[in-house]
Amino acid sequence: MKKIITLVAIMLITFSATSQNKKAKGNNNDCYIETAVTTFKLSEENKTKLSDLLTERLEQRAAVRRKIKRSEVSKEEGKSKTKTINQTYFKSFADLTGKPKKEIMSFEKETKKKCN
Repeated sequence: MKKIITLVAIMLITFSATSQNKKAKGNNNDCYIETAVTTFKLSEENKTKLSDLLTERLEQRAAVRRKIKRSEVSKEEGKSKTKTINQTYFKSFADLTGKPKKEIMSFEKETKKKCN
C-alpha cells in the first residue's frame, strides 16, 4: 500500500511540475501565423512563406543577441542590426499581404499581446 501511495505522489508531483512549464516559442509562432492567416486571408503558400520569414527573423535576432552577449558587437550595433532585421521582415510581410506597412505594424502590436 505504501508503494502505491508513493507512486501516486510521485506521479502527481511530476504532473504538476510539467504543467507549470511556459509555452514553447513554437506555440506563440503558431498563434501569430494563424492570426495572420485569418486577418489577411493568406493562402497556404503565403502561410508557408510567412512562417519562413518569421523563422528567419527570429534566427537572425537570436544571432545578434548571441553576438552582443559574447561582446562581438556593442549594444548599439546590436540594436541597429536588429532594427534592420525588423525593417526587412516587416517590408517582406507587407509585400506578402499586399497591405501597407502601417497596418502590418498595428497587427504586430495587437498580435503580440494576444499570443504571449
